[in-house]
Amino acid sequence: MQEDGGAHRFLEGMSLLRKLGLILTLWFFSVLSAGAHHGGTSISQGPGTPIETNTPITLPKGTAVVFSRAEIAAFRKFSREDPNNIDSFRFYQLGASYGLTDSLMATVILPFNAKSQDGPGGGTARGLGDVTFMLNLGMNYDGVDGLRLNTAEDVAVDIGESGKWYFGAYGGLTAPSGRSDIDLGLGVDGGLQPGFGSVTGTIGLNAQKALSSRLSLLADTSIQMFTPVSGGDKFGNEFRANLAGVYNLRSNSDEGATLKQWDASLELNYLKLSRDETAGVADLGTGGSILYITPGMRFQVGEVNLGAGLKLPLLKGLNERNLQQGSEGLEKFRLILTSSIAF
Repeated sequence: MQEDGGAHRFLEGMSLLRKLGLILTLWFFSVLSAGAHHGGTSISQGPGTPIETNTPITLPKGTAVVFSRAEIAAFRKFSREDPNNIDSFRFYQLGASYGLTDSLMATVILPFNAKSQDGPGGGTARGLGDVTFMLNLGMNYDGVDGLRLNTAEDVAVDIGESGKWYFGAYGGLTAPSGRSDIDLGLGVDGGLQPGFGSVTGTIGLNAQKALSSRLSLLADTSIQMFTPVSGGDKFGNEFRANLAGVYNLRSNSDEGATLKQWDASLELNYLKLSRDETAGVADLGTGGSILYITPGMRFQVGEVNLGAGLKLPLLKGLNERNLQQGSEGLEKFRLILTSSIAF
């Protein structure tokens, strides 16, 4: 009878698992419109995590992580845009995450942005960006207990040895704390401002499973929704779908070891952008779809985790592409550097 009960729980868990998978699949293919003008936000900071793809793993209750992130985007330049080509965007973030419970984690991120344009009247618009607040709910699934919220034994475990599926649901808001009215001589361009001037909301789902003691697979999908500013202007919503593999190249648990863990990651990062709007009317030269590839590395050096990734556009389908210099998909590259420490 106990075996029958276990089988029943297993089937119930599989039913929940299929439902989650169906939700992820339908969400991915039902988003018809989702231009991004800022750096990404990822709370993947520790050993065994990728660079861009968010992990569903939550912190143990009472544990804090302080992290930083830098993203440098250098854009391709075209003679048709001379002399006012957009040169580069630089995004810097300082953040902290805290385990409210073993299954619920809170994060706050303070950004500083700098966006540079060539030519007369060009220059660099820099300043504090919009502060981000996030909550992450962590769950796990196995064949015994089915789908449940993370407990203490689920957040302080080697994923490669646990055999569990891990799932996460997250949501966040940004406050319009950054400047959005800087004029360097060519007028106020919303896409070149440190802040966006309106509240945005993000919701997302993700999953992670160890395929072996060294290899983990992660999937993450989210949508960020912008609200209009005065006059009906609005940035386009952003839909993201990420797939990542993380491979442990080296682990050393010796007390005196300097390099405790070395991980390699490879990610596919899909971004779909809806058109921006001016006074409620869709703008030309905005929106489209881009698929990036991001190879990366993570190093656990003592108590500090260091990460680096090079994000490259692989495929793109931009609306009115010849009008989109300085937009996502037309970068030479995006260099991402991270650091974090747990307390």
